[in-house]
Amino acid sequence: MFQIKILWYNKNMDIIDRIEEGKIKGYLTTNKRIIFEGAIYHVTQRAPGKEIVFVEESDYLYFLKLAKETVKKFSLDLFCFSLLPNHLHLCLRTKEANLSKAMKSLFERYANYFNKKYKRKGHVFCGRYRASLCNDESYLLAISIYIHLNPYKAGLCSSLEEYRWSSFGLYSTKHFSAKTFINYREVLALLSSKMDEAREKYVEMIKDGMKFKESVVLEPYSIKKFVEKLARGVRKAFGKEGTPEDMDKLIESFKTKKKTVSAEDKKARKYLIEQLLANGYLAEEIIQLLSIGRTTFYRVLDKSGTK
Repeated sequence: MFQIKILWYNKNMDIIDRIEEGKIKGYLTTNKRIIFEGAIYHVTQRAPGKEIVFVEESDYLYFLKLAKETVKKFSLDLFCFSLLPNHLHLCLRTKEANLSKAMKSLFERYANYFNKKYKRKGHVFCGRYRASLCNDESYLLAISIYIHLNPYKAGLCSSLEEYRWSSFGLYSTKHFSAKTFINYREVLALLSSKMDEAREKYVEMIKDGMKFKESVVLEPYSIKKFVEKLARGVRKAFGKEGTPEDMDKLIESFKTKKKTVSAEDKKARKYLIEQLLANGYLAEEIIQLLSIGRTTFYRVLDKSGTK
């Protein structure tokens, strides 16, 4: 499912090389889009400022109509979605390296409809969409949970079952699964080959996510932190131990120490920063995550020979 062939190269060559070698897994938010054939993305788009993109029921329905047409035209797999008054989330897989063309078509067609309907001019969406890369099964599940939690976290509903404009019903109730263009079965199959059992497990994960105190914020680093917290619960459900959880322990251990004095402590810090870089974290994210100074960060990199 996650085998990928790189078709597009940019200045993030170091990240791309690590992805090809299987050294990077997870939920990657990067400044440059990394496009591959068969890649999975968490796409977000929003209205400018305090404006909204969905005014009434017919707007939601029309967007879903366009989404269905886009999925067919560009050979996409849409795993889940959530539409909120001022922003939206999609989780999808591209079978070709055509994410930009597909999203350009979808959002431009909706913007034209919206402006014509409400006799307005100007931008409907706030610039280009954001696309974060997912190349790990636990993070795919975590992203779907994050997307489905959005209406609840935004205070739009008291229970997810009552919110109409997301794909949660397909994941929680078999009665919603008659005919759909949403490929929900592939995600649920990660939990169990039996759909009823998979749905039960998925709903339990949703309930666990509801308990998190974090609110939904449309900012890449905040989304990443929330998704990673969800992913820890997913890995626990899978019964998997590994690098991500070990990384969490290293981070917590580092943050509880007031000073890095001994040679052993410095070596551990160097290792931690190198591992975070290898897992797709940006410099600013690492500096914020570890609460270290910019000078310290780059001094460690210089000593480790990393550019």
